[in-house]
Amino acid sequence: MHRFPRSAPSLVAVPAALLLLAGCSSSSQPDVADAHGGDPGSSWSYTGDEGPSHWGALASEYGTCSSGEGQSPIDLPAPKRGAALDLQASGSVEGITADNGHTVQFTAADGARTRIGGDDLHLVQLHFHAGSEHTVEGEAADAEFHFVHADEGGALTVVGVLADRGAHNPAYDSFVAGATAGAGRESTVDLDAMLPEARSHYRYDGSLTTPPCSEGVRWIVLEDRIELGADQLADLEAAHVENVRPVQPLGDRTVDHSLA
Repeated sequence: MHRFPRSAPSLVAVPAALLLLAGCSSSSQPDVADAHGGDPGSSWSYTGDEGPSHWGALASEYGTCSSGEGQSPIDLPAPKRGAALDLQASGSVEGITADNGHTVQFTAADGARTRIGGDDLHLVQLHFHAGSEHTVEGEAADAEFHFVHADEGGALTVVGVLADRGAHNPAYDSFVAGATAGAGRESTVDLDAMLPEARSHYRYDGSLTTPPCSEGVRWIVLEDRIELGADQLADLEAAHVENVRPVQPLGDRTVDHSLA
């Protein structure tokens, strides 16, 4: 497992390696055309001949999708309700919410920061999957949100949040509105408000869940789930539904719990 370093330098710019991964231009921050979702110019899908079982053969740079031994998502064990995630968000974050063809994605403006386990990270983007990509003891949730962060070396940390159908969740209103806007929409999100109050979590080393399926991603999936109203889920599913990669073999990896 990757361990949280004792200290991390402040972020100045996300390096070129991550810019290439994101499929973006020469901006000093990831354009998040797909920092957690492959090359938007390449043809891939969630169904048919371009679906997940074929990703590795669609392009040479996608080979890890079939040959990788540390892939995501995975099936997670039963929750243990341990210590809370050490996360300090920077408050409300402005950005643009738009449909990138595979999901609805909020791209954070420059300067958005989250401190996780002592690491100063740049909040790159967040996006959703309906239903969830990670499962717990074989059971999927109704949706999953991925909060993608990068350190100054380009290493990615993704905080995953599972969602079930339930009460309306006002913290997600701005994001959901972007899913129904068609073109890009200016949005403001509050990361802290979007996470469940209890923050025990799983940690494991994995990959992007879409092409090019690059490995070396630190995954933190919160054990507790949020609720979204039926209307909110309907709006998200109207944009994309079943945009999920099936769970991948755990292999010789371990899943760490946040035990007190």
